[in-house]
Amino acid sequence: MNLLVKITAAILFLVIAFYYLYFYITPSVTVINKSDYVITRVNVTLPESNLNFGSIELEQANTIHYSLSQHDGSYKYSFNIGGKLIAGACGYLTNNELNKRFVITVNNKSLVDCSQ
Repeated sequence: MNLLVKITAAILFLVIAFYYLYFYITPSVTVINKSDYVITRVNVTLPESNLNFGSIELEQANTIHYSLSQHDGSYKYSFNIGGKLIAGACGYLTNNELNKRFVITVNNKSLVDCSQ
């Protein structure tokens, strides 16, 4: 009985460790809303993926992890804020970038700042 408990605990530990390792390794895009408006229909397009963030409330953020397998290209964003459509591109991504964290911040005057 004691051996069964140890094996179960070890398997549970490994499953949890692999779960957190997956999110540590895979790259992600985070959109932060620091504007005076709710951002609606946030969309970030990658060469091999389309990330739909939905809407982001005031002073909130949303993060989506994406596949490591990507062609070289830029992050293209589009969103509605204060009744206006804002679109553009920033940053650069390549294939198999481990643990890359890309952040798009929308400021008060609907200015977009991108950083990694």
